Formats: sequence, structure tokens, C-alpha cells
Amino acid sequence: MEILEWNESFSVGVKKIDYQHRKLISLLNELLMASATGQHHEVIGKVLEELVAYTDYHFKAEEELFRVHPRFAKHHGIHQGFVKQALALLKAYLDGDDDLTSETIAYLQNWVKEHILETDVVFFRELGFVDPRDEGKNFSEHLSVEKDRVKVVLAEDVADQRLILRLILEKEGYEVIEAKNGLEALALCQADPGIRILVTDLKMPEMDGYELIKNIRKKQFRYIYIVVVSSLSDKRDIVKALSLGANDFLTKPVFPEELRLRIQGGRQLLRLESQDELVMSLARLADSRSHETGMHLERTQAYAHIIASYLAEKYPEMKISDLMVKEIVQVTPLHDIGKVGIPDNILGKPGRLTEEEFEAMKEHSVIGGNILSQIYLKTGSQTMRIAFEVAMYHHERWDGNGYPAGLSGNGIPIAARIMAIADVYDALTSERVYKKAFSHEKAREIIVAGRATQFDARLVDAFLTLQESFLEVKKQMRD
Repeated sequence: MEILEWNESFSVGVKKIDYQHRKLISLLNELLMASATGQHHEVIGKVLEELVAYTDYHFKAEEELFRVHPRFAKHHGIHQGFVKQALALLKAYLDGDDDLTSETIAYLQNWVKEHILETDVVFFRELGFVDPRDEGKNFSEHLSVEKDRVKVVLAEDVADQRLILRLILEKEGYEVIEAKNGLEALALCQADPGIRILVTDLKMPEMDGYELIKNIRKKQFRYIYIVVVSSLSDKRDIVKALSLGANDFLTKPVFPEELRLRIQGGRQLLRLESQDELVMSLARLADSRSHETGMHLERTQAYAHIIASYLAEKYPEMKISDLMVKEIVQVTPLHDIGKVGIPDNILGKPGRLTEEEFEAMKEHSVIGGNILSQIYLKTGSQTMRIAFEVAMYHHERWDGNGYPAGLSGNGIPIAARIMAIADVYDALTSERVYKKAFSHEKAREIIVAGRATQFDARLVDAFLTLQESFLEVKKQMRD
């Protein structure tokens, strides 16, 4: 039986858990060596007992981090099942069943290895700890977020042309719903809210493409991205279709790659539109109950933009791309979405919270993380993954004494570290039901005092460099 060596494929993206996994593997190897060298029954039993105890400890630490996962109960059941089985093996060995030694080691090694790779990596990735953009880790085969096929209505009266376009679209993975004319296409778009893309010809009986576009834009039951595919090549036809509300125009014969790219662009537009609407709707919902000042969301968003842009330029080792800056800024309004689950008597209390009330208030980060993690798992949207990080971890501290998970240092997602500075500064300099507004100088003093304890030192340094910009935002966005 070979020694099990740690490698990067075991990493789940959380240093504390990676350390515990290393410890488990080390204990397994120690058990293997003790058995292989014929050490005394008591020595092997002691190592086996330590391994089982440490596994139980590790499971509890791990579950604190991913208890917001929608499949948490199933994973918890797996943990309990393993502990039960491991205790039974330990008891059998301590009772004198020496023949179980090799079987026990093989079972433990295989279970730990497979569980880390096939379950833990997936869970931590789905919660955003293992960054899907880090291709060096090569974990894509472990990610299994289900996505519905995108529906496309194809309006074309000529059967041969419909067949050609349908084959092109189906090859790209789209679910194609055919219509022989504009009337059929309009009815389909009205009946199914999942339809957001229309590919249409212009010359059709009963209702042509122009009337179809006009009716869709007039009714505007939701935004539908419209691509016109026509044999008409006169620029006046193109201009008319676009002026009525079409988004794009292709002339026949259609090149498959060109059609694919045009629809892909449409999907990106729809995705951004949907996310913006979702983010602001959810943010307004939370803000309506949080009893915080009127421009809090706008100010924290502006502060986050200032810091994230600066870090992207000055700290390339943080790997903050321009796209990531936009994603962070987009989702910052959701940082306190979990407050929808906190009682009004706590949210609006004018004085200091009791210890019990404060513990209840702290749950808003878990509630928000739970809401957004489920959206992320349903959509696979990286923007929603960052939203989860911001809501769940913006109260973590650099020294590990924050909540809800007690993450520390670089183990705290960078989006949450940025949000922490933005949120604290605005809270300090704004009036609340329980306090008067502090001056900029007092807020700066408190933030500097938290350098390398509450906050990432680099972010505090960035704040000091950028404080004039913070003051300008505060001035322009007064309540």
C-alpha cells in the first residue's frame, strides 16, 4: 500500500481546511507506516484512534463553512456515516481483530481521497472558495451546476430554411421552437416567459417580420433579443427592421459561426440586464428594512469602485481584472441582503444591542450568503458568486476573529475585504438610529487602528491614499 501524498488537486481554496486535509493524510500515512513496520497493537490503535477523533473535529470545522450550501444536509449525512463506520472499525481493532488492519487503512485512504476530490472540492467551489477562473487547478470536471438549455424561437416560413437554421442552432445547444409565420412566433413569445431570443425572417405570410418585431416591442412583456435573418439585402430593409426594434441583422446564406457569435452577444446583453435588475431589486428589498441612511447603497458602491480600481492597477498580484472590478461594484448593494431575515425590533433598535440581539444580527451574513449561493448554483453566474462572497464574508476579519466563518488573511475573498472597508467607513461617517455620524478624521483613525487586524493592510493603505476621493463621494451623496 503506497503513501498518499498531498498535491494541488486536493486544495479546496480554504487554507484552514487544506491544512486539516493535509493533517488527515499525514495521520493516514502514519497509520500505514505503523502497520507496515509491525508496531505494537497499542501503538497502531492509538494512531487509529487519533485519526478518527481528528476526522470528527475536521468535519465540524468544515461544516461551519458550507452550512449555507443547499445540499448541506446530504453532506452532513455523509460525514456522520463515515464517523459511524470509522468508530466501528476502531472498536473492532481495539477488541483484537488484527486482520482488519490492511482493510481499515485501504478503506480510510480511499474514502478520504475520494471524499476530498469528489465532494469537498465541489462544495467549496460551488460556494466560491475555489476560483473557477483559475484554470491551473483543472477542477472543471468536478463542477456540476445544472443549466437549462436556452430557448430560441425561429420564425421562418420556408421549411428548408427553417431546417438549416434549426440545425445550426441545435448544434450550438439551443432549444429551437419553430414558427411558420409572425403570428405563431408572437404567440410563442407571449406564452413562454423563458423565451428571450427570437431569430426571424422578414418576408412571411399572415404576419411578416416587421409586424412581428413591432408587436413584440409594443407589448414588451419582457425584453427579447431579436436577430433578423433575411434574403433582403437592401439597406432600407435593414434600417427599417432595426428602427422597429431588431437588435441585429444577417443576410442569407447564413454562416453558422456568424450566427453563433451574434446570438452569443445577445445572451451576454440579456445576462447583464437580468443581473442588474436582480441586484437592484434585491438590494432595495434589504434596504427598505435595514433602517439605514438613504444613500448608503450608492455610497458603498462608489467606495468599493474606488478601492477595487486602485487595487487592480497597483496590486497585480491580487489578480483583480477590469471585469472583476465591474462585478464587485455591481453586487456591493447586496452586502446586507440577509437583513430581510432579521426582526425589526433588532434592526431598528435605537440603543446598543444585547449580546443575544447581536448574535441574532450576525446571522444576516449567513442568511444573505444562503440566498445568493442558491442563485449562484442555479445560474452559474460568476457575478452571483462574488455577490455571495460579499454578503457572506464582509464581516470577517484579517486576524480571523470575524464572523460567520472565522476566515483570516487571504482566505477572505478579496471582494469581501473591499466591501468591509467601504461598509465600515460609511457606517462610521453616517448617522444611525443608535449613533451620531463620526467625522472623516475619526473614521480614518478607527480604520487605521484596524490595519492588519480587522482589515487587510494593503486595503487600509489604499484607503489612506484615496481618502480625498472618499470625501468627495461623501459630499456628493449626502442623505
